[in-house]
Amino acid sequence: MKKNYFKKFAMLTLSTMMATSIFAGCGSSKEATTDSSKAPVENTAKVPADYKGTIKIWSWNTELKDLGIIEKFNKVYPNLKVELVSIPNDNSAYTTKISSTMSAGVNGPDVFLAESAYVKKFTNLDFYEDLSKAPYNAETLTSKMVPYTVDLGRNEEDKSIRALTWQATPGGFFYKRSIAKQYLGTDDPAEIQKMMTTTEDFIKLGQTLKEKSAGKVKLLAGYNELVNVAIGSRTQGWVKDDKLVIDAKMMEYIDQAAQIRKEGLDAKFTQWTPAWTGSMSDKTTFGYMLPTWGLPFVLDQNAPKETGNYAFVKAPTPYYWGGTWLGVSSKSKQKDNAWQFVKYLTTNAEFMEAQAKDKGDFMNNVDVQAKLSSTDAGNNVYLKNQNVYKEYTELVKGIDGKLFTEYDDTINTAWNKQIDLLILGKTASKDDFLKKFKADVVSAYPDIKVD
Repeated sequence: MKKNYFKKFAMLTLSTMMATSIFAGCGSSKEATTDSSKAPVENTAKVPADYKGTIKIWSWNTELKDLGIIEKFNKVYPNLKVELVSIPNDNSAYTTKISSTMSAGVNGPDVFLAESAYVKKFTNLDFYEDLSKAPYNAETLTSKMVPYTVDLGRNEEDKSIRALTWQATPGGFFYKRSIAKQYLGTDDPAEIQKMMTTTEDFIKLGQTLKEKSAGKVKLLAGYNELVNVAIGSRTQGWVKDDKLVIDAKMMEYIDQAAQIRKEGLDAKFTQWTPAWTGSMSDKTTFGYMLPTWGLPFVLDQNAPKETGNYAFVKAPTPYYWGGTWLGVSSKSKQKDNAWQFVKYLTTNAEFMEAQAKDKGDFMNNVDVQAKLSSTDAGNNVYLKNQNVYKEYTELVKGIDGKLFTEYDDTINTAWNKQIDLLILGKTASKDDFLKKFKADVVSAYPDIKVD
C-alpha cells in the first residue's frame, strides 16, 4: 500500500463485502487449464536482454510506475515492454473485472496484482499459475522471504505458491516526541516502549497523558486503530473447519475499544478522513498504529513539517497491515515473460535494496533487512535517524501468516462496522453486537457454520 492510494484502500475495505458472491462460482484449483495457458518451458540459457515482447499488467493503482518499479525492471530487461492497466477498485470494479475476465479466459492480463485484503480469494481459485511447479520452482526461491508473506500467497487446498510479494508490512506505533517529552518526561523510544508492553499498559499510558495534559492530549486519533493489534494477537483465525471462530482477543478488544471512547482517550477521528490526516501535525494526538508503508506514504506525506518529531515503537502485539502480491495469470499466453517480471520484483536483491533506499519501503528479503538493520542505511530522517529497519526486522518475525484466510477482509469489515455501531450507542449491548456480527457473516458466507 503506497502514497496516494490509502483513500482507495479505505473504499476497498468497505466494498469487498459486496464482491464475495462474485468469487463463489469461479471454480476450484482443480479445474483444468486450456492448452494456450500451459506453463512454458523456460530456456535457462537466456539472459534478461533475450526476453522480448509486451506484458500486460493489471492493478488497481499505478504504484508500479509511480514508485519507479517498472523503470528499474526495464534497466535489467530492456526488451520487455510493460503495459500497466489501472482499474480503480471503487465499488469492487477491479476485483470484479479480474473475476469476470479470468472466468472468460480471454483478453486478460499476463500478470495481475492483489492487495492483502483479497489475495487469498484469488490464490484459492485458478486465476494464478501454480508457481511451485516447473519451470517456476518458486519453492526454491523463498528462503530469503518472510514466511508470512509466502503463506498468504499459497493456495489453501494444495498449498502451492500462487502469488509472491516484494514487501513485508509489519506494524507498530508512531508517536510524537514533543508530546512524550512534555507529558511523559522522555521521548526515548526505549523508555516509551516500556510503557506499552501490553494493551492494558497502552491504555494506562493514554490515561496518564489525559491526566497530565488536563484532557488535551489523546492517545489515539480513533479507538479503532487498535483493531489490527487485536487481530495480530489472536491464536485462531476467523474460520476453522468451515466454522466461525471468535478468538478471545477479539472479545477483549470490544471492551478495550469501549473503554478508550468512554474515558475520552481518542480524538474521535475516522481513519483516512481529512481530520485524521490533519491530526498528524497537531499538538494533541499522541500517535498512530500504522504499518511500514505508513511512514513514507502517510505520515511523511501528510505531516512533512513534523520531520524529526516522530519516533517508532513496537505495538503490544506484532501485526501486519496491507501489502501487494502478484502472480502469473493462468490464462496468459506468454508466461515465460510474465514470470520474469514476478521473479524480478520478488527475488532480486539489488532491486529490493534500491527500492528500500529510494522509497523507504520495507522489503521482503532477509538479507536486505539484515544489511539495513545493521548500518546507517536503515536510519530514517523523518524519525530523527532512528533505525526503523531494525525494529521492523524484529517485528516481522512475530507474524503468523497461517491465521489469515480468504474470508478475512469481509469478516473484518463486518466486525468494524458493528463495533462502530456499538461504540456510537446504536447497538444496545455486546450480545446484540455479536448477534448482528454473526448475521453479517452468515449473509456473506451462508456455508460458514455460526453458533
